[in-house]
Amino acid sequence: MISGTVWPNRRAIVSVELLAADGQFQPFNFILDTGFDGDLSLPAQTLYGLAAAAEIERVIELADGSRTTTPTWSATALWEGEPRAVLIMESAGEPLLGMDLLWQSRITLEARAYGPVEIAPLG
Repeated sequence: MISGTVWPNRRAIVSVELLAADGQFQPFNFILDTGFDGDLSLPAQTLYGLAAAAEIERVIELADGSRTTTPTWSATALWEGEPRAVLIMESAGEPLLGMDLLWQSRITLEARAYGPVEIAPLG
């Protein structure tokens, strides 16, 4: 199970470990974003410290309906205690955890300041 906290700014934050360039897994905080259909997003400067490989430029649709392209990187995350290949979209915004990574999971949270957040596999 992956755990986190709802912050007073009403953002549900969880920590996910990503494989760094030194071969060790390093924790990163992500905002749960059910409107984001990818795995993860991170700023470019953070991606350079990971054991990540540039993949492709993807066309994405933003919340306002406009479209843009963004570099996408492949990396390894610890998910439910196991290494898992993930795609990370390069972003200028805050780190996001999206629906592709959450798929087949149960998400529970208490929508209050410092409420717990839990992500567990379905089944």
